[in-house]
Amino acid sequence: MPRPKRQRPIWLPSYVPFKDGRYLGLAKQTLLGWSALLLCSLFFTLTVSYASGRSALSQVAVVRTSQSNTLLVLRILSEATAIFLAASIHSTFELVQWVLISCPGGVGLPQVLALQSGTGPLGLLALAFNPLSSEQWPIGSRCLSLLRLVAQLTVPLLGVLIMAQVDIETLYLPIKESVHPSSIGMQPFNHTVASQLGVMQDLFFNLDYTSFLSDPLHAINLAPKSDEAVRCTKGMGGSGQSSCLRHVLVAQKLNHIYAALPPEHQGKSGVVLAQRQQVYSFEYQDNIDRTKSIDHCSGFESGPVEYRICLSEGTDGWLHAFMVSCPANLVRTKGCRDDKSWLSSPGFSTAFRPSFLKATIAYDRISGIILSHNTETAPTPAKVSSVDVLSALRVILNTTVPDLDTPSRQNPILGHPTHFFGRLLAAHLYRISELMDSNPEAHLKGVNALQCLLALTLFYCQNGVLSQTVVYRYPNSTAPRLQNYQTGIFKKKDIKTATIAYAETNYKINVGKDTLIAYTVISGVTIFICLVALIVGSLMELAKLDAEPTLWPAFDFWTQCRVEDSGGKLLSATERTELAWIYDGRDLLRAMGGLKVTRRKRKMRAVEEGDAGVVDDG
Repeated sequence: MPRPKRQRPIWLPSYVPFKDGRYLGLAKQTLLGWSALLLCSLFFTLTVSYASGRSALSQVAVVRTSQSNTLLVLRILSEATAIFLAASIHSTFELVQWVLISCPGGVGLPQVLALQSGTGPLGLLALAFNPLSSEQWPIGSRCLSLLRLVAQLTVPLLGVLIMAQVDIETLYLPIKESVHPSSIGMQPFNHTVASQLGVMQDLFFNLDYTSFLSDPLHAINLAPKSDEAVRCTKGMGGSGQSSCLRHVLVAQKLNHIYAALPPEHQGKSGVVLAQRQQVYSFEYQDNIDRTKSIDHCSGFESGPVEYRICLSEGTDGWLHAFMVSCPANLVRTKGCRDDKSWLSSPGFSTAFRPSFLKATIAYDRISGIILSHNTETAPTPAKVSSVDVLSALRVILNTTVPDLDTPSRQNPILGHPTHFFGRLLAAHLYRISELMDSNPEAHLKGVNALQCLLALTLFYCQNGVLSQTVVYRYPNSTAPRLQNYQTGIFKKKDIKTATIAYAETNYKINVGKDTLIAYTVISGVTIFICLVALIVGSLMELAKLDAEPTLWPAFDFWTQCRVEDSGGKLLSATERTELAWIYDGRDLLRAMGGLKVTRRKRKMRAVEEGDAGVVDDG
């Protein structure tokens, strides 16, 4: 078909190459390939930057304050990368196809079919894995078919890969206007505080004492996950034959923190943040060697129930604790005092190492549970004496009826202790002993009771345990009546090394390191291959090729290509029809293997009114 020859645009600089029907010397399809590759590189960079947490997008308020939006941004960026990568791959194969077709000798039909975008996965498999020999079927078509298959699989694979290991990390950032210095946190153990607890002892050491180390209001379980999966339950062995490690952080409760915060910002946040709070780190190892020397022991009783607790000091700040109780059968016959054989039974044992460390704790403002923690310092040994711990336990577990007529036994603020907790523990040990007769795994209940008892003692026997109350604000006129209202448990903690604040909730996306590396490598290699192919193809176009592919490959093949035999003869319509009627697949492949595709040559000719046109050479 004749067509007018396009003139060089007057705005195009002279040093920029120009060919009829092209822009910058390149075909439209090549320019689209470059555009897709540039956009693909841009979105690929944004995706990797965002997934690695280095993008400014993660700091946009609408993104960082919403879990769904945080994930949505990664999804949008990765999908945009995949779309433009698919377009780049498609354009690259089309460019390679037209470069090969436009070569003087053309290219074999099998290679064209392997590069043709209309050839689907089944067709590519047939081209790559057909049984013909290398003499009958060119190796180049097999390689190109495999390359097309890999390229088609790459795009969906990358979409799955980038989302394979995605985690949304919750961050709690303090609201600057609400930050206040505070003296909250754990204090060193003081065994004399036990005698000052008074009636508060029953509130602290209550019916829920066995859940103290698993209470989300103040406890954070750090037990090794591998041990829990194999033979341990929350850091405790199911029987006396296995020894497990248990690690728990114990922080201050929210009610000791929240009262000191002003109410101005509480409507903006549902989280309270305590930074650089000193917390207890409790490490346990249960079912330790019972042959170790026992330094200090004390016996306790409540009615017919008797039990004994022994403590000794080990190395590196470890304490060894043993607790044995009279078995249920002796308790029922009231024979614990007469028959002392139960004292030599294994009982329950644990090694215990307390230490301090600084941590940032986030609390839910409504429920008070701990949402997250971040340790900031290494543990420092708490230097607790076994003698002092046992001295405090003698007071806490005492079951003697208080003498109401003895003022020395009375706390001037909290009144008389009721000594109920000692009876509660005795009853609990009796029930554990009774259960162990039929279920030996109940042994861990006794170990848990011993570990919680040690933690409770250190947690509540410290100066300032009630320092956040209003007691220390009593006027001086009350001092003669309340002689010790500023000592022991009521001693105010003046050192304010921590800060408390309301916090806003942010979200940060974390992509697995391995998957991110794999995504980066595969995408980068694919983009690099497309870049090299586009550069080579573009240079060849600029040098001597003048093919004009459109956006429709089938139309281009119909209008601009010739199918020839090995001798260069154009395949007639009859011969093309005969190819279509070959039923045997091998025969069809053999017939196609000897054909080649060349580009139709266009010649310029004059048309009406002096315009130039082109005609095909057949």
